Amino acid sequence: MKKYKILSLLLVCFMMLGIFTSCVKDTGKESTDQKGKTTEVQKEEEKKDSENKFEKRIKYSATSFDVSEGEDYISDALYKTLSEKFNIEIEFIPLSWDNWVERDRIWINSGDMPDAMFWNFNYADYKNYTSQGLIKQLPADYESKYPNLTKAINRSGIAPYLKQKMDGKLYMVPHVIYMTPITEDAIGAQAIYYRQDWAKQLGKTIGDMVTIEELTDLTRTFIEKDPGENGPGKTIGISSTAGGLYDVFIRAYNTYYASFHKADGKYVWGPFEESTLEGIKVFSKYFKEGLIDKDYFTIKGKEFNDKFFAGKTGIFIEGCSADNLNGRKSNFSASNPTIDPNEAIAICAVKGPNGKYNGTEMMNYWSTTIFNPNIDDEKLDRILTLYDYIATPEGQKLINLGIEGKDYKVEGDKIIITREKDEHGNFQHITKTHPSAGYFYTKVVLPDDWSINDPSIPAITRDQVKTLFKEKQKIENLSRIDYDLTFFSAPNKDKFNIDVADAITEIILSGKDVEDAWNEWKNTVEPKVNAVLEEINGALAN
Repeated sequence: MKKYKILSLLLVCFMMLGIFTSCVKDTGKESTDQKGKTTEVQKEEEKKDSENKFEKRIKYSATSFDVSEGEDYISDALYKTLSEKFNIEIEFIPLSWDNWVERDRIWINSGDMPDAMFWNFNYADYKNYTSQGLIKQLPADYESKYPNLTKAINRSGIAPYLKQKMDGKLYMVPHVIYMTPITEDAIGAQAIYYRQDWAKQLGKTIGDMVTIEELTDLTRTFIEKDPGENGPGKTIGISSTAGGLYDVFIRAYNTYYASFHKADGKYVWGPFEESTLEGIKVFSKYFKEGLIDKDYFTIKGKEFNDKFFAGKTGIFIEGCSADNLNGRKSNFSASNPTIDPNEAIAICAVKGPNGKYNGTEMMNYWSTTIFNPNIDDEKLDRILTLYDYIATPEGQKLINLGIEGKDYKVEGDKIIITREKDEHGNFQHITKTHPSAGYFYTKVVLPDDWSINDPSIPAITRDQVKTLFKEKQKIENLSRIDYDLTFFSAPNKDKFNIDVADAITEIILSGKDVEDAWNEWKNTVEPKVNAVLEEINGALAN
């Protein structure tokens, strides 16, 4: 009897356990279903919040390079994507390289500036504009409100100093060059572009780092042998702006040739140093020989590019990110469809007589965006929200690669580019596919950063740039950033406006003895220079 009672008791226990388990399972299913419904509701609410956030359409005006009059940006799929995402409409105002600095100054001082303006930062002007209320302050809570934008701003290196000088306030968005630099030091990107195919044709070979003598010897050969078939005496020498040429020829002798710097605990002015005069003499010698573009002092914007693409010159000087080099190759192909640009164009840099690359430590930004002081908070917020997105990995991929599924596809961890190619099998530049990319990718984070690993840029081009940067680093002797000096303000320093490049040009063209003319000029400007040195050394010298 006991046996049957025990069996009955066990049976009841199992039945109760089954009921309990079933209840648990049902509860779990209900919980999962409810969780799924909650997630869907949350997503729907987030979508509505996002739509409500951008319910009002915002239109703003913006100046920029890499945009053109008459271009149909509204039909561009990239523009449409961002326009719809943020409910914005942009009125693009093109800038010209030859007058943008002066044009910006006129806009600002007249109180007639566009909503968002592409601006070449100058601390004295920045201080002046902010004190007069001529440009808009970024919101006090911008760091918490726009975290991705803030990360980029901080990578520029100058934001902390500016905020310190302005009671914690910031009035601009710097355009960062590299979120992750190629080299440990942020080395200036300047390079010498040359016709490698011409050099090979004439039996000439030069390395990544060359002396001025090697560079000018190659130039002399190009002019004498005329591989571009321009006719006797018509091949142009090394072409660039005055600043670009002086940064190669004179900086090779003194990396501080145009600036104040600290030497042995005291500040001095580079143009007064003997090594600067030595560099000017060398440049003058090659100019007189005809190895420098005789019209260099009249060059505006990127006219030297056109001379190179037309085969009028075989050498020019310009900044060289992977995006820049790729763009120059693309432009070269348009003018020379039968020539492979990868075979035709190579890059190098000059080392000085000390065997070093006498370059500059680059501030990690180039240009900025500033805002009209009367822009309303809602419009500014929309622009900064767009900028915050541009600074994200997703935003960078969009503005540099285009539309997923149309311009590229993702297979595993690889990005496969699918946009059109040119005659030589290279993918056309993103701005050819999406004209508005030229505006978006020059805001917040410049294309230099993306381009060094951009799968749409041929590996040969990316490797050329990486190699040159690393070769520069091996023998670098850089003029270092002195933030204390950069943001030091004093009456004479703030109004100091001696243009060293203009003075050099005037002396080169005068036909006078270089040393005599230079010493005469030094005597003329010495009082102004000494007044500034007195201020700087009084405040900053050891």
